[in-house]
Amino acid sequence: MIDAAGGREKVIDPKRENPGDPGRAADGGRRLRIALVVHDYNRHGGHDRYTAELAARLRRDHEVHVYANTFDEPDPAGITYHHIPAWRASALTSILSFVVPATVLVGRGYDVVHAQGLCGLRHDLATAHFCLAAWHAALADRAGGRLSWRHRIAKWLVTPLERRALCRPRTRRVIAISERNREDLARFYGRTAGVPVIYHGIDLEAFHPRNRAELRAAVRAELGVPDDAPLALFVGNLQKGAAAAIKAVARVPGVWLALVSGSDARADRAVAAAEGVAGRTVFAPRSRQVARYFAAADLFVFPTVYEPFGLVITEAMASGLPVVTARTAGAAELLTHGESGWLTDEPWDVATIADGVRALAADPGLRARMGAAARAVAEAYTWDRTAEETVAVYRQVVAGRGKRP
Repeated sequence: MIDAAGGREKVIDPKRENPGDPGRAADGGRRLRIALVVHDYNRHGGHDRYTAELAARLRRDHEVHVYANTFDEPDPAGITYHHIPAWRASALTSILSFVVPATVLVGRGYDVVHAQGLCGLRHDLATAHFCLAAWHAALADRAGGRLSWRHRIAKWLVTPLERRALCRPRTRRVIAISERNREDLARFYGRTAGVPVIYHGIDLEAFHPRNRAELRAAVRAELGVPDDAPLALFVGNLQKGAAAAIKAVARVPGVWLALVSGSDARADRAVAAAEGVAGRTVFAPRSRQVARYFAAADLFVFPTVYEPFGLVITEAMASGLPVVTARTAGAAELLTHGESGWLTDEPWDVATIADGVRALAADPGLRARMGAAARAVAEAYTWDRTAEETVAVYRQVVAGRGKRP
């Protein structure tokens, strides 16, 4: 139930998995009262899905409250929802207008207040799903030091707030979602203490190699891709490396590329036309059933210029796809070059990306071996594991309360 007034109507889950001692959790510690703060609560975005997956598991042993602006199919029981108002005219207004009401409306009396990045200034710990300063540095490096006016405004207005949210003394822990993410927090914000790394989990049932048998032919027909053509897939923000993926595929005759994104595709359509591959490049809108596209593809190509983690990478791995990506992606830390993936040092190294696409497109056996290895790695990273490691950090925060930060 959503409490639009910001109140505290309690929702009890009759199936709560701790029938023995209602004051104790499954790990033997006491039951915690937890507030999760996020802009949007759903299972479709990156940190939005992270929050929903955590909440669904935390509610088994703890009292869970979620503060957000929008709620898409919230869990029906065991979680209390609180609405935070925000002006959603643009990404910038969404972020800035959420901070103050989130700071004011998130109540007191919680054992842990867990914010997702810049989501107010009343939290004990935060997960750094992004490092805005690192993103702007990556964009500027690619563009010869120049940023668009939108990015310049965000750099001036939002980056100082994000730095404050992640570095204030009361923020006792900042969960990094990869080693790369932790390095960025140290380099750009000076945050070095209390930064554990917890990788995102994966829905191993939704993203599974068996989907290929059921969905491959139908999805390829929708995309207009021939049944026998090798299909490379890109999913996500086109700014992060779609142009490099297009240029790489252009060097490998016969390979098709599907790009699934909610981004404006005009610039990348122009790249495809200039490279002479518009006829075998397909642009599809953002989808909530992205697993369908993984089932239709033969390999995943994601040469991202900046990605603290990259759920799409691990979802491709879980789907049994070999992944061609750059070491600039946090999830690339889970891959071994030549065994479970094909890694490049630079996201714009079109020649090396094309080498990976060429090798995989030409050898179905290599695709199968590398895809199976990627799936085996993915199976170790479940959302249950992420939740267990996160609760361990909560207990560190609770144990350290009252001590000087």
